[in-house]
Amino acid sequence: QDSPHNMIRQVALNVGASPKCGAFVPSCSNFSIQYNYACASIAVAIMMSHNDETASASIADFPEPQWAQEFLLSIVFIGSVFGMLGMGYLGDVIGTQRALVVTNAFVVLGALASGILSWGPPQRVWGVIAVSRFVLGVGVGGNYPLSAAKAAASAGPSSSPAEAVRKTAAAFFWQGPGSCTPYLVTVGLLQLPHRKGITSLQFRTLFVMGALPAFIVLVACARESRSTVSSGDAGVSQSQRGSDLRTALREAKHWRTLVGTAGTWFLFDVAFYGTVIFTPMILEEIFGAGQTLMSMTVRATLIGILGIAGTGAGIAALPRLGAKVLNTAGLAISGALFLVCTLLFKFHPSLHGVVFGFVCLLFFVLYMGPNVATFVLPVICFPSEVRSTFHGISAAAAKVGAMLGSLLFPPINDAYGVPAVMLTQAMICMAGALLSHYCIANDVGDVNAGVIPVTVLEDDLDNDQASEPKVIGRAVEAANVEVEMTTDCFGRAGHDGDDALAEGVSAKAKKKAKNKVEKDKLLS
Repeated sequence: QDSPHNMIRQVALNVGASPKCGAFVPSCSNFSIQYNYACASIAVAIMMSHNDETASASIADFPEPQWAQEFLLSIVFIGSVFGMLGMGYLGDVIGTQRALVVTNAFVVLGALASGILSWGPPQRVWGVIAVSRFVLGVGVGGNYPLSAAKAAASAGPSSSPAEAVRKTAAAFFWQGPGSCTPYLVTVGLLQLPHRKGITSLQFRTLFVMGALPAFIVLVACARESRSTVSSGDAGVSQSQRGSDLRTALREAKHWRTLVGTAGTWFLFDVAFYGTVIFTPMILEEIFGAGQTLMSMTVRATLIGILGIAGTGAGIAALPRLGAKVLNTAGLAISGALFLVCTLLFKFHPSLHGVVFGFVCLLFFVLYMGPNVATFVLPVICFPSEVRSTFHGISAAAAKVGAMLGSLLFPPINDAYGVPAVMLTQAMICMAGALLSHYCIANDVGDVNAGVIPVTVLEDDLDNDQASEPKVIGRAVEAANVEVEMTTDCFGRAGHDGDDALAEGVSAKAKKKAKNKVEKDKLLS
C-alpha cells in the first residue's frame, strides 16, 4: 500500500484534482523533456566506462558499436519530429489534455524499455536502447507543443497575451532543472561501491527515472476534472475544433510567420544540441581523456546550473526586451562567443580554466536568449486555433536541426577537431540572428493574430452559440490584445498612458458587444 509506485500515483492524483494543475502539468512536462534528452549522454559515458573511469572501447563495460556512435544520440530527435508534428496536430483536434495523456504514455514506455528490456550481448543492448529512444522521442517531442499550449491556456480566456507568455515562460524554466538532474543523479550513482554489474545498474537507473515525471503528468491529465480543463479544451466540440483549425490553417499570414519561428529555432538547435549533447566530449577536449566520470559529471553539472540561471535571467528579461530582441541578440552574442571559443581551442588549448570559463559563458547566453525566445515565439505569434499545430511544426523544425547538429558534430570533430565545430556553430548562430531580425515582424507577433477573438465573437453572435458574458469577455480580450500588441511594437510597456488607453478601449468594446447582444435579442 505504501510502495513507491502507489506514492507516485497518489501524488499524481492529488495534482490532477488541484486547481493549480494547469500550471503544474506544463512545468512537469518541460522537466521531462530535457531530462530524457540529457540523460542519454551521461548514460552512454557510463556504459563506455570501466571502474568509473572513461575508457577505450576495448575495455569498456558495454562496447559501443560504430553505428551507435554515429546515430544513437540523434535517434531520439527523429522520434521527436514525428511527435511534434503528430501530437501537435492531435492537440488541436482532440484537445490538449487528451493529447498529453497519449504523448506521455509514449515517454513512459520508451524510458522503461530503455532500462528494463536492454539485456543480452552489447549489440542487442544498444539496439534495444536505440528503438526505445525513438519511441521516447515521439512522446518527448509531443510534449513541446502541448505543454506550451497548455501553459498559455492556463492563463485564462480573458487574460492578456503578456500573461499567456509569462505562464509559458514559467513552465519552460523547468527544462533547465530537467537537463541538470541526470548529472546530479549520476553524482549519487557514482557513490555506490564497486561491484559486478554496477555499471548496468547506473545507466539503467538513469534511463528508467525518465518515466517518473511523464507518469505523473499522464495520471494528472487523465484525472483532471472538467472544471479545471484548460479553456482550449472545455466546451468545444471536436467537430467545431477541427473546423476552426482548418479555417486558421488557410491563413497565408500564419505560414509566413512560420518561416521566422521555425527557421530560427531550426538554426538555433543545430548549434545548441550540437553543443549540449556532446558536453562530455567538449570537456574531454578541454581537460584531457584521463578525467574520471565524477570530475566530468561535476563539471557538466556546473554547466547545467549555469543553464538554469541563464533560463531564469531570460524569463526575467523577456517582459523588458521582448521575445524577438532576446532571440536576435542572443543568437548574435552566441555566435561571437562561439568564435572566441574557436580561437581559444585552436591557439590556446592549454589555458584550461579560460577555455572552460568561456564555454560556461556560452552556455549561459544560449540558455538565456534563444533557448527561451524560440519556445515562446510560436505562442505569441499564432492564435489558439493553430497554436499547438504551428508550435509543433516550429519545434519539429528545431529537432531536425538538433538531429543535424548531433550528426554533424562527430564527423567534423573527427576530421578537423573541436575548433572547426565551434566555427561552424558561430556561422549558424549568425545566420539565425539575421533570420530572426528580418522574418519575425515584432516582439509579439502578427497584430492580426490578436484580432482573431473578434472573428470568434462575430461567429458566436451570428449563430447564437454564446452567452452574453462569454461574448463580452471575448470582446474585451480582443481589445486588450490589440492595445497590448500595439504598445509592445513600439517598445512601451507598463506606462500609465497605455493602461488608460487599454481601459478605455476595453470599456468601449464591452459596451459595443452588449448593445449587439441586446439588438440580437430584440430581433429574435
